[in-house]
Amino acid sequence: MTVDNESPPGAWKEEMERMPWKFQQEFKVNTVLSQMRLRGMLKEADIITQEIQTLKAELEALRGNRG
Repeated sequence: MTVDNESPPGAWKEEMERMPWKFQQEFKVNTVLSQMRLRGMLKEADIITQEIQTLKAELEALRGNRG
């Protein structure tokens, strides 16, 4: 668990208020990929899907090696 012992209390709330678009995910990744495929971007959506799967596998491996 990460502990922020440098920022003053309430800093995270203030950051979210200044740039709410950075912390809100309006579309889920699968929805975006579906929209890409509907627009004929099949290869591009497949490449992104493959990259996401690779990153998830790498994260899982790293988390498994930590504990």
